[in-house]
Amino acid sequence: MISSLIDELNKSADEWNGSNMFELARMCREAADTIWELRDDLQRANAENAELRELCGFMLRCMKRNHDCDCCLVNGEHCEISYIESDARELGVEVD
Repeated sequence: MISSLIDELNKSADEWNGSNMFELARMCREAADTIWELRDDLQRANAENAELRELCGFMLRCMKRNHDCDCCLVNGEHCEISYIESDARELGVEVD
């Protein structure tokens, strides 16, 4: 969908450039370039988010195995793993 929009903008830019409508052609090319950059940024952010979700899942599994450790103290008391699991699910973290 995004790629076809970029192609359409570039096609329009070519047509307007050929009709001596240089400003419209320039605007279309800039819009296409901006959309391309935003798409790339979004793909990178999605990959980073997937890595963060995986890391959070790993940390949660470690906490469940070592619930008596000091790493899961909240206000000096051990936290309830079920609350953490619930919050993690809401963020899209795989909880097993």
